[in-house]
Amino acid sequence: MTLRPPGSPLYWRLFLTVAAAIVLFIALALATIAVLASHELEGYVHARQSPLGRKAADALTAGGIDGLRTWLERGDTGIPGDVTVYVVAPDGSEIRGRELPGWAARTMRAIAAHGPEPHPDNYRPTILAPQLIGRDGEVLSMFVMPRNVGPLGSGTTTLALLAIALLVIAAAAWLVARALTRPIMELQLAVRGLASGQVDARVPGRIARRADELGALATDFNAMAERLATLLEYRQRLLRDVSHELRSPLTRLQAATVLSAHREGVSALDRERIDREIRRMDVLIGDILRYSRLDDTASMTRRLVRTEDLLREIAQDAEVEAARSGVRLQLQVASDLYVVGDPDLLHSAFENLVRNAIRHSPADGLVEVTAVAGEDIHVEILDSGPGVPEQFLERIFEPWFRVPRPGVAGGPTGTGLGLAIARRVFTLHGGRVLARRRPAGGLVLEVRLPAAQVS
Repeated sequence: MTLRPPGSPLYWRLFLTVAAAIVLFIALALATIAVLASHELEGYVHARQSPLGRKAADALTAGGIDGLRTWLERGDTGIPGDVTVYVVAPDGSEIRGRELPGWAARTMRAIAAHGPEPHPDNYRPTILAPQLIGRDGEVLSMFVMPRNVGPLGSGTTTLALLAIALLVIAAAAWLVARALTRPIMELQLAVRGLASGQVDARVPGRIARRADELGALATDFNAMAERLATLLEYRQRLLRDVSHELRSPLTRLQAATVLSAHREGVSALDRERIDREIRRMDVLIGDILRYSRLDDTASMTRRLVRTEDLLREIAQDAEVEAARSGVRLQLQVASDLYVVGDPDLLHSAFENLVRNAIRHSPADGLVEVTAVAGEDIHVEILDSGPGVPEQFLERIFEPWFRVPRPGVAGGPTGTGLGLAIARRVFTLHGGRVLARRRPAGGLVLEVRLPAAQVS
């Protein structure tokens, strides 16, 4: 499984949420500054347009710089209390020795040092600060500034900006938490439920349908939970079926033992029955072990296998069983049928199919094994038996399933695991096996395996 790159849906959702919060904050901040600055500017302009400048000039004319300083310190300037006055000399010092506002000191000193410049009679430059001319011709710049003003404006403006920032951050955090926390809590509840033994625990569909990583995680969790539920159900069914399958031969062994005890000896017929049941139990236990080990793919070997050699070897071994049943075995295989896989598992799977065809073919019947190459390796095993009803063609590959044969003495034969083992083996090798009815009667088992590229 590969991790999603930063351009994934969840990334973009978070990115857009944060970007929208930043844009909203900037917009609200500008609107707040505009409103508050407009109000403060109104008071500032009113102060500048008041008789303050003329009074300051009169004080400077009457008493010089000392008189102007005394007049300012007396506090009878007549300006509002939220406004303060700075008078700056060309050398950048304030005549009352006060510190200039840090954020505006550089600008104020630059304006004070600039002084008046010659200009044509038809031109009046904009003067950012009223200027007072002393007795000795020294130019003083007077600044009327609102009190408690910083780089962001007054204290009111700063508090408003902080309130807006907190509001926007809280809204963005709520949206992010809502987008992430809720589905994560749903996942946590489902995981806890599954861990506590609730095999039906699932993440709600509204979470699994999300088109982002959390939706993919929920979908994967639900798929995992379904798989675990299937495995648990299969384990319970396997234990139930194994106990049932083993009980039958054990019961017959017990009956044969009781009869032998009554007869005060073991007859040849009883011994044969006991040996037959023991062999049946041995085959059954062997098939159970083989089927249970097929889930351990780590123990599989991967080698280049010639399928035609494998089929010839299986046909040669099965000739004895076919001859004993009066069945003819016919093999038609092409050459160079290479696959990559575990030769022992493939041998076991094909052998199960061939022996199944021989077992279900009547005397004088014919079992055909064909193999050809194309885009993949195509193997068919055809028998001439009674065939399988259409509704059972898929179920014959289920563990323990055996086609019911009404009117046939002895009932179904075999352990019911041969075809299940074969399907599992072919699936592990990237192939498949299916069954279909022959028009002339009988069954066709078709196997397809990926062909190996041999140079």
